[in-house]
Amino acid sequence: MSTAGTSPGGTRAPHLRQVLGAAAVSAGLRLRESIVPATLSQEEALAAATSWGIRPDGDRGPRAGGGTVVVLVDGLGLENLRARKGHAPTLRSWLSSAEANAPGPEARTCLPSTTAAALTTLGTGALPGTTGMVGYSVLNPLLSRERLAGREPSREDQLSLISWEGHNLDPRAWQDVPTIFERLERDPGRSHRTDGQSAPLAVSIGPARFAGSGLTLAGLRGAAHRGADRMEDRPALAARALAQGVALVYLYVGELDHAGHAHGWRSAQWLTQLERLDGMLAELARRVPRGTRILLTADHGMVDTEAAHRVDLSADPVLARDVVAVAGEPRFTHLYVTGSDPEVAAETAARWRERLGDRALWVGTRDEAHTLLGPLSERARSVVGDVVVAMADAWVLVDPRVHSPEAIAMPGVHGSLTVQETTIPLLLTRA
Repeated sequence: MSTAGTSPGGTRAPHLRQVLGAAAVSAGLRLRESIVPATLSQEEALAAATSWGIRPDGDRGPRAGGGTVVVLVDGLGLENLRARKGHAPTLRSWLSSAEANAPGPEARTCLPSTTAAALTTLGTGALPGTTGMVGYSVLNPLLSRERLAGREPSREDQLSLISWEGHNLDPRAWQDVPTIFERLERDPGRSHRTDGQSAPLAVSIGPARFAGSGLTLAGLRGAAHRGADRMEDRPALAARALAQGVALVYLYVGELDHAGHAHGWRSAQWLTQLERLDGMLAELARRVPRGTRILLTADHGMVDTEAAHRVDLSADPVLARDVVAVAGEPRFTHLYVTGSDPEVAAETAARWRERLGDRALWVGTRDEAHTLLGPLSERARSVVGDVVVAMADAWVLVDPRVHSPEAIAMPGVHGSLTVQETTIPLLLTRA
C-alpha cells in the first residue's frame, strides 16, 4: 500500500490541506499569516499554485474569468471515480486532461479519511493533529478521561464533530485554528479592478442547513454561505457569485457520500448520483465566466463492506478488556482505557494487534498517533484515543453500545488508510 502523501511512483502527491489556499492564490487573493504552527502559509499556497500551474495570469476580476471555484465532492475517491468514469463524460474528460498535465489527477487526504477531519483540513490548511478534528466523533472533551474506570462504553460519551449537538461546546472556541477563509485578503502585490470591491472575497455553496452548522463553524467559517439544497441549483449560485465580484467560490456536493453510505459505492444509487454530479459539473463550466478556474477534489474515498467483515468489540472479551469508552468510526476507532493509563494503553494495543492480525492496518497508542495525524496539539491530545485502530481491507470495528444499528449495517464506509480511502482526485480545468 502506498503511504498517504506519496504517489505509487514515490513522488510527493498534492495534499488536500493545500487546495483551498492554492485556489485563493489562483483567484488573486493571499493568506494573512497565522499564529498557529503547522498551518498552510502564504508561501506554501503560492508554491502549490505555481507547481499546479494556476497562478493568476493577469488582473482580470471574477466577472471576466479571473475567479476560482473549488468543488468538493464528499466521498468521491480517485479509485471510485476511475472505476465508474464511463458513466461520467465530463469527469472522464477532466480526468484524462489531468493525467496528461501537472499536477496530475492524484492527491492525498488526511488521516483519518473522514469528513469532519478532512473538511477541517481543507478549511484550515492544518492536519487533524493540529485541529483536534480526529474523527467522526471523539470522547466528550468535558469528560475527565483519567477518571474513566469501571464502566462500559456508551454513545453518551461521544461528541459528534459533524453536528456538535448535546454537549454545550462552541465549535469556534474549541477548534480555534483560523480558517483559510478568515485569513483571506486581496493580494497587495497585484493590481485590482475596482468592480466587485464590495463583494465578499469568498462564498460557500451547499445545502441551506449548513449555514452555521457545527462543522461549518469549526472548519469552514468565514465565508458567506449561499444555500441550495438541490445539486442542480448550485451552478447558478456559483455563477452569480462570480458575476457579483466574488473571487473564490467553494461548492460542496454531498449526495454521493449519502448514497454510498446507504447503498455502497458499487450500487446503482451511487451511480445515479455520479451521473447527476457529472451533469452539474457540465452546467457549472457552461455558466461561469469564460476563463474561470475549476478545481475538483474530495475529502475521502469509500470501500464497501458487509456483515462477514464486522468485528464486534462488545462480543469479544479479549478486545473489550480495559476499554471504557469508544469514539471515531468503524474504520478508524479511538479506544479509551481505564484511567487513561499509558501502561494499560500499551498492553491493550499489543493485545489488539495480536487479536486482529491482518484485519487491522495499524494499531498504536496515543503517543504513536502523530505518525498518522501529524504532530498532536494539546487539543488533539485531549481527545485522541489511548489506543487508535485503523482497519484493513473491508473490515469494520463496531460496538452496539456506541454505534446505532444503521451505522453498524452501513455498506459504504471510510476512515482508514487504504489507497481507495486516502487517494482523492485533483482535477483542474478552465471554463
